[in-house]
Amino acid sequence: VTVNIDLSGICTQYASVGFYEGIVELCLATAADQDNQNLAVHLTHTGEDQGEQLLVARRHCYTCITSTLNNLLAMSQGASGIHNNTGVKVSSAAEAEKQLTTMLEFCYRSSDEVFHVFLYEWLIGNTLVNRLLAIKSSYLEPYLRRAAKQPDNLQILDIMWKYYEKEKNYNAAARILAKLADRDRDTDNFTLWDRIDYISRAILCAKACSTSLNNEGEFLHELEDKMDVAQLQLNIYSSLEQMTNDAAAQAALPELNRLVDISTLYSDYAERFGLAECQLAIVHCAGHHDPLLVQNLWRELLTQEINSSNHLPQTSVMSSLRNKILLLGNIYQAAEKFFPTQYIVQQLEVISCRGGWDQNWVVDTMLQIPTSHAHLHATYTSLLQMKLPCWEQLGAPYHLHIVISLLLTSYVSHLNNVPLLERKPILSEIQDVIDAHVVDLQASVSAGSDVTSALSRFKALQASFNKY
Repeated sequence: VTVNIDLSGICTQYASVGFYEGIVELCLATAADQDNQNLAVHLTHTGEDQGEQLLVARRHCYTCITSTLNNLLAMSQGASGIHNNTGVKVSSAAEAEKQLTTMLEFCYRSSDEVFHVFLYEWLIGNTLVNRLLAIKSSYLEPYLRRAAKQPDNLQILDIMWKYYEKEKNYNAAARILAKLADRDRDTDNFTLWDRIDYISRAILCAKACSTSLNNEGEFLHELEDKMDVAQLQLNIYSSLEQMTNDAAAQAALPELNRLVDISTLYSDYAERFGLAECQLAIVHCAGHHDPLLVQNLWRELLTQEINSSNHLPQTSVMSSLRNKILLLGNIYQAAEKFFPTQYIVQQLEVISCRGGWDQNWVVDTMLQIPTSHAHLHATYTSLLQMKLPCWEQLGAPYHLHIVISLLLTSYVSHLNNVPLLERKPILSEIQDVIDAHVVDLQASVSAGSDVTSALSRFKALQASFNKY
C-alpha cells in the first residue's frame, strides 16, 4: 500500500543516492493507487471537470518527479557542489546533465499516459522542446493534437510542425506551417519576416511530400503564390521603413506585419505611397496587362530614381540609374508587356539628352541587360520614324541619328565574333541602313554641328565596311 507513505521524504532519500528509477517507479505507483479505475485518462482526453480531484491527486504524485527534475535542470545549467532539499547531489553541471538525461529516460518508459501529459507540459514549460521531440511515444501525437485545439495554441502548433517534420509527415507539417503564417498575432515579436519564414518552411515540406495527388500539387502552388505576395509585401515594408519623415508611412508599418492580399497591397500601400517600383512588381506578379499603366509606372520610377540621387555628382546619378535599369531589366525583360523597351529607351534618351550625358550611355546600359543589338536597332529605328517633337524641344533634333551611329558601330564590332556566313547578310543590311542615314542627313536643310557629327560617324562606318 502506497497511499499513506511520505512520498516526498522517500524521494529525497532516493535522490541522495542517485536512485532516480526508484523515484519514478514509486511516484507512478502511488499515482496509480489514487485512481484504481484509471479514470484520469478519460478526463485527460475529454477535458471534463467531473472527477478532477483524481487528476489533482495523481499530479501531486508526479510533482515529486518534476521537483527532482527541476533541481537537476538548474544544476545542469551551471550549478555545482549543491545539496538541496530534494536530496540531489552533483559535483558539476556535466554530471547534473547526465543524471537529468538518465531520469528522463526512466520517465519516457512509463506507460502512464496521464504522467506523459504532465511530463510533456513540464518539458514545454522549461523550453526543452528538443527533448520533447526526441521522445518515441504513442502518447505524444495525441497530446499535441488535443493541445492544438485549445484557444492559445500557437506554441503547440510551433512544436507540432517540428514533430511532423521529424516524423517525415511533411504534408501535415506544411499545413500547420501555412496556418501559423496566417495566424493573427498582436505581439510585436511576430513580424512579417517570421511569416515569410513559416511560408518558406511550408514550401520545403510540401516539396518533400512523396505524394503525387493533385490537391497536394495545388497546395504547393498556393504556398508559392503566397510567398510571391509576401515578398512583395516585404519590399513595400522596406520602402516605407525608409520614409522616416512620413508619419503615415511609419504608422502603416505595424499593419504590414500581417499578411494582406495583393489587391490591398497595391491600393492601400504601393499606390497610396507612390511606390512605383513596387506597383510594377505587383502588376507583374498579378499578370495584369495594362500597357498605359505600365508606361506610367516606368516614367514615375525613373523620375523617382533621378530625384533620389540628384544631390550627387552626375556620374553617381548615371551609375545609380544604370544599376536600377539593369536590376529591373533582369527581372522583367523576358515579358515585353512589363518591360516596354521602346518606351524605356525613349525616356532614358530624353533624360540623357537633357542632362548632357554621354551619348552612348543608354545604348551601353541596354546592351548590358543584355538586349540584343538587333532588337535595340529596331527600337531606335521605330523611335526615329515617330518623329517625336521632344528632340526639337531639347535642342537636339539629330540626337537619335548620333545614337544610332554609335549603336551600329558597336553592332559591327560585335559581328566580328559571328561566323562569316551568318555575318554577311547582317552586314549587308546594316550597310543599307547606313547609306539611308547618310542620304537623309545630306538632304537636311540644317548644317549644324549635330548634323555634321552624325554624318561623319556614318561615313566613317561606310569606310569601315571596305575591310569586309
